[in-house]
Amino acid sequence: MTIQLLEYIIAISEEKSLTKAADRLLITQPALSRQLKKLEKELDTRLFKREQNEMILTDAGKVYVNGARSILSTYEDALSKIEKLRTSGRKRITMVYNNALLPIFSTEILPAFHKLHPDIFISTIDGNVSIAKEYLTNGMADLAVAATSEASHSMLEYLPLRDEELMLAVPKNHTCIESFKKNGVDFSLLQDDLFILNQVNSHFRTLEKEILYRCHFTPNLLCEISDLNASKNMVVSHNAAAFLPKSMVQDEGGYECFSLEPPALFHIVIAYHKSTLLSPPVKDLIMLLLKAYE
Repeated sequence: MTIQLLEYIIAISEEKSLTKAADRLLITQPALSRQLKKLEKELDTRLFKREQNEMILTDAGKVYVNGARSILSTYEDALSKIEKLRTSGRKRITMVYNNALLPIFSTEILPAFHKLHPDIFISTIDGNVSIAKEYLTNGMADLAVAATSEASHSMLEYLPLRDEELMLAVPKNHTCIESFKKNGVDFSLLQDDLFILNQVNSHFRTLEKEILYRCHFTPNLLCEISDLNASKNMVVSHNAAAFLPKSMVQDEGGYECFSLEPPALFHIVIAYHKSTLLSPPVKDLIMLLLKAYE
């Protein structure tokens, strides 16, 4: 998924016509139609429906476009910040990461790095693996820490940081807890429950889709959200179920978490562009990350 593809879908939604959107984007209508069909096949859902010769967003399309606009806003904001950094002359490292997956970054790693390089500022961007790939491949970030199921990437170098597991979280008072403890998770017992899922462009949503497909289960969706910490809090406050990384599970009350069978495993990796010649400060930052999760 690319920034260009997000712009394509937004243009179709605003013009309500493939022809008008293609003219606006300066591409051919057949090429735009192929991109839309390819994306809908990957998502396994329709983003548009035809009503009175207009392309109208489906519910899934509305979710996608809202997410696309949010990503583009973040992307444009990052470009603006990077341009300011480029002209400021101050040495900086730009890093994309998800705070929920790297909670000790600000408390341990950042202070340790500052002792080694007090003259270098680390600019952080909160983002998932899709945003990390976009920033790294376009030269807008030096480094990223992201969740992925890939062992390798054609353009990016991956350094394994740790393995993780996606777990099912339910409210503490859920009637199925004792059954899940004895017999494992049975999604058929959650048919009346609301679910909080990750946004469609995230790696976690891909994992969630695989889990639900494998279990032949269609959840009753409460909302989609990109903030894992917010998702955890909503399990308690909204009496809904969600999927959380095992590293986020703490003995803080309000919810219970269960492993799935088979386990929903993924990797947390340090990523950088293969063509990048790593500077000594970036190497030091990588070593601090690796040491923290030995």
